Amino acid sequence: MAKGSAPDKSGKTATKLRKDLAVRLATSVLPGDGAFSAEGLDAAAAFLLDAADDRRASTPVIAIESVSGTAADRFMRVAVINDDMPFLVDSIAAAVTAQGLGIDRLVHPVLTVRRDLDGRLAGLPDGKGDASDKRESMIYLETDRADAKGRRALREALAETLADVRGAVNDWPKMQAAMAADADSIAAATDSNEGADLLRWLKDGMLTQLGHVTRHRDGSYSQALGICRKSARPLLGEPSYKRAFEWFEASAKGADKRPRAPLVIKSNRLSTVHRRVPLDLFIVPTYEGRKVTALSIHAGVWTSAALA
Repeated sequence: MAKGSAPDKSGKTATKLRKDLAVRLATSVLPGDGAFSAEGLDAAAAFLLDAADDRRASTPVIAIESVSGTAADRFMRVAVINDDMPFLVDSIAAAVTAQGLGIDRLVHPVLTVRRDLDGRLAGLPDGKGDASDKRESMIYLETDRADAKGRRALREALAETLADVRGAVNDWPKMQAAMAADADSIAAATDSNEGADLLRWLKDGMLTQLGHVTRHRDGSYSQALGICRKSARPLLGEPSYKRAFEWFEASAKGADKRPRAPLVIKSNRLSTVHRRVPLDLFIVPTYEGRKVTALSIHAGVWTSAALA
């Protein structure tokens, strides 16, 4: 089918796409997980195909459907269609379970997808496809049922999670550069390289960097990256920011007249990316004389290598 023409979803194209997607779903079931029934596989493929039918680049699609039947057969289907990127499965699973919903099935085919100029699904090529084809993550879940309020809350949580994942992945190089720059500033301001070495160690694979922001003394923010780009939730409360400013100014007035950095603390904010745990914060001061004018804050979670 030529690019730019909408597929005829009522005819052979729809049937082929559903069959192709059913095969990809079946082969993506993890070892040890129960296989789909023939009827269940066809229904899951139809639901996922309907969700994936229309998607613009860089825009996720979230679909939720309640399935009726006997008490034993009532469940909820969830589909998440997104550009393929790290952290999707664990982040989405954590968002679902945080809503109090058990996950009975999770299947994650990553597919080469061909779309027309309007974003309509036109094919699922084998292999890499053409240069214009993209890799998309199609996550299919079956969970406990939720009422209308619960479904709205789940949709909002998934949308927030996907935005945070995209921000963290896209801004990874900039967050690495910001941490390297802060390591250099610590080394230049102190006689000891301990703090600078810590930041460089974290940057080189010991911290999953998720966000960065500079918090100024007047309460304004700048240089927001990753999960800090769009979120309205601060990494710290105002009393904690105040104490951090005071702590750095007090350390700069010590016997050696050298500021101690970074300040390492836990945030009350839970990570929505990778692991749902309190964020670890690494705070570096910006000085004008002995006055702290801003705090450069790096947010992330320890990697398994660092914890080991």
